Amino acid sequence: MKLIRDFAILLACLLVGKGLATLLPFAFPGSILGLLLLFFLLNTQLIPLSWVHDGGQLILRHMALLFIPVAAGLLGYVDLLNDGLGLIISTALSGLVLILLVVGRLYQRMQS
Repeated sequence: MKLIRDFAILLACLLVGKGLATLLPFAFPGSILGLLLLFFLLNTQLIPLSWVHDGGQLILRHMALLFIPVAAGLLGYVDLLNDGLGLIISTALSGLVLILLVVGRLYQRMQS
């Protein structure tokens, strides 16, 4: 019964987020809005963490299973991925370096 309540709260936040996304004049993922709504509700303690903890842990424990369909779908594009592999890796590495530099610079500014 506890898991049903946990999933109901998570699903309600997702549905409200998707509803808000349809009202926005620009494209924005409803799942992100739902996640922000859940964060707000938990942070303000309008919803206690114990109400969603077990359901969230269950989802996290089985998260790898949720990525199997995505990985299987990518197998249809192996030749396309091989053609752009160098660009993909260089973009990911340059993004990582850029993020590290920006976060390091912000940290230095906050410390002084």
